[in-house]
Amino acid sequence: MKKIIFLLFSISICLACESNKQPKAFTGDRQFQTTDPSRLYFKNIRSIAYYRTRKPHSDIDIYQVRKFSRTDKRPIIYPQILDNWLDNEAYIFLEKNAFPKFASPLTIKAESDSLSTTFEIDIFNKKNQYEFASSIFNALSNGQELSVKTKEASFVPIFQNYQDKSNFMMTMRDYYGLIELDRK
Repeated sequence: MKKIIFLLFSISICLACESNKQPKAFTGDRQFQTTDPSRLYFKNIRSIAYYRTRKPHSDIDIYQVRKFSRTDKRPIIYPQILDNWLDNEAYIFLEKNAFPKFASPLTIKAESDSLSTTFEIDIFNKKNQYEFASSIFNALSNGQELSVKTKEASFVPIFQNYQDKSNFMMTMRDYYGLIELDRK
């Protein structure tokens, strides 16, 4: 009797481990695609620097940097990582602080000794936010001074505080790692 039970148990273990199910084919935008290894690295190593929340009735985890400054005395734009783990996608979502003078559309001017560019975002969809956040990241990486347009049509410096800049750059690097930007 013990042999039969052991045999049935062994067969059930073998059948449970065998997986004939094919992985779900990715059907989304490859620009936002994540992989299991990049998600595991982010969740196990990098996510400690973030608060994780999930909106009710949603399958999207929202990661916001823990060291975010809560002041409204200066303009701050901070990115949040949205992990749509069910669809194997991740997005970058830009959030403004409560600074009362942000102009609409959100306009950033990047200046250096030899270059001055302006970029803006009016429609906050995932593709526009990705491109806008990438523009900010590239400008900061190139050492450009950034300023944001106010309602009075003047420009106020942004990312002058080391922690604000560091939070933005860290979040973008983690996001790029999550979507494995270097694979493209």
